[in-house]
Amino acid sequence: MLGKLDRYFEEVLCTIFLSVVVGSVLMQVVMRFVFHSAAAWAEETAVYGMIFAVYLGATMAVRERAHIRITLLTSRLPRKLQIFSVVLADMLWLAFVIFMIAQTATYTQLLFNVTYQTPGLGIEQRWVQMFIPMLFCLMLFRILQVYWRWKNDRFRGLPL
Repeated sequence: MLGKLDRYFEEVLCTIFLSVVVGSVLMQVVMRFVFHSAAAWAEETAVYGMIFAVYLGATMAVRERAHIRITLLTSRLPRKLQIFSVVLADMLWLAFVIFMIAQTATYTQLLFNVTYQTPGLGIEQRWVQMFIPMLFCLMLFRILQVYWRWKNDRFRGLPL
């Protein structure tokens, strides 16, 4: 059960959010061209669905080690320098993710001091924004998970 959750968590949520994007945009197009009116919530739903799908896709890419890397130079280095360059790049990425967790958490806390409802959906902005630090935490977990698995694999290959 945990293996399936580990393997398919981002894919399932990404599929759901992208389906929400497609469905709400399609509905908006039909509403505008067929009924000559627009749904106030459809565009906002598409935007939030896309934001969540992008962050989940980035997390999935971390898990799959599918982020864009320039490996031409790395592949020509000796093994120790290959490992060093990949680990250094990942540590910089890790520092960025930790920085973003702190910044987005601070921003989300500020939103709890004000009441701002989204115009289309009528929900408070803080509830939407709370997902962003949570998704960065998931990204942090996935980075650490990659290195944990590499360690358990006795450091074979590169953590790519």
